[in-house]
Amino acid sequence: MARPALPPARLDWRAKALLWLLRRKAATPVGMARWAMGHTAFYPRFWAGRDPADFASLPVLRKAVVRDVSPYDFLADRCAKSVVWYGETTGSSGSPTPSFLTRREFHGATLLARVSPSHPALRAILAENRTCVNGLAFGFTIAGMSFGDVLANLGGLVANVGSRSTLATPARIARAIARLQPSVIAATPTDFLCWMRILREDHPDAYPKVLGRLRALFSTAELCADSRRRAIERAFGLLHVDTYACVEGFFTLACPCGEKHVLDAYHVELFDDDLKPLPRHGRGRLAFTNLVKRSTPLVRYLLDDDVTLSPSACPHGFRTSVVPHGRHELTARVGGRTLNVREVEEAVFSVGLFGDYAVDLFDDRVEATVEAYGEGTEPLGPEVARRLSETVGLPATARVVPFGTLVAYREPRRSKSILRLRDRRAVSAQRVPELV
Repeated sequence: MARPALPPARLDWRAKALLWLLRRKAATPVGMARWAMGHTAFYPRFWAGRDPADFASLPVLRKAVVRDVSPYDFLADRCAKSVVWYGETTGSSGSPTPSFLTRREFHGATLLARVSPSHPALRAILAENRTCVNGLAFGFTIAGMSFGDVLANLGGLVANVGSRSTLATPARIARAIARLQPSVIAATPTDFLCWMRILREDHPDAYPKVLGRLRALFSTAELCADSRRRAIERAFGLLHVDTYACVEGFFTLACPCGEKHVLDAYHVELFDDDLKPLPRHGRGRLAFTNLVKRSTPLVRYLLDDDVTLSPSACPHGFRTSVVPHGRHELTARVGGRTLNVREVEEAVFSVGLFGDYAVDLFDDRVEATVEAYGEGTEPLGPEVARRLSETVGLPATARVVPFGTLVAYREPRRSKSILRLRDRRAVSAQRVPELV
């Protein structure tokens, strides 16, 4: 029996009211700088001799600076008794960055979910089947807790399985999915594919039942090209919402219009390789200032992702779109082309593949290894090579291998590798980060 169609994406009056409230509550960049200067131990030292009113003159906050500072130095004195959670980034691009959260700040993610035009579809999905499996890692990052809170507050019955541990092995998570038959799974794209492969192999009778009830995948923590997101949607017959987040949780919103939008709670800036300011729109190194979160103010914080910002013509009213390309330090340049994870992913996955991959860039060629998740996709190698060659501007070869060749899908993942484009040229400027 065919499943009912999901409601169309829209912003109801509640979502519009929340969006208006978010814009009203947001401070100005100067206002947040003044708050940070007056209520933390860190910023008076960091900005010694500078006037927060001259926002453009304030130094960019780099992760190397954060590394040598106590987390408590970023905690605003007015919030010291009201913060109840602490989170850190994984540190996959330098040292971890801290973030304290009050209850209101933490539950703000739930409110932001209601602003999404996908909210009506999510409510309909949970009305049909409340069961959700939240398989995002419960480590120092706040993502797993945030997604669990969002789903629970929207009416979900949430199983928080906390992946990447010896207690929540991929096989055990697949077994839980077989038994619970959820409507929603929250996971990284790679983890989701691993669990679904084990489910198909170990629980063949439950597999079609799970597919029949599974309606949505919510992913984060790994860059996922649009072509890969769409391929996963087609393969599993679900809605795939991929979220670009940071240490504080959501700072963008994945929209049904096909774009990701920067939330109005953030002031974003772009910088070049030498940290000189760039125009508001274009491609560069991303820094942000949270204009709402006061417990741990991050002012001109260099997230240091390579992104493109552009004005949006979103039919739902969002104003700024962002395209993440990957970590800045992993950018490669070939002739006049700027390449990062997104560029090679779009080329690799545009033929319909969606497993893991590795691309090696040499002086005179490009070599790719790509996992085929589906059946009958091995002959796609020549077409992958052709599209990769067009993207990079060098001759390319592509080897399509079975799923599991690059990812040991039955083993807990001990690292989050972000080095999928490896620049092996003598002129490489890549700075290989820690793998977490």
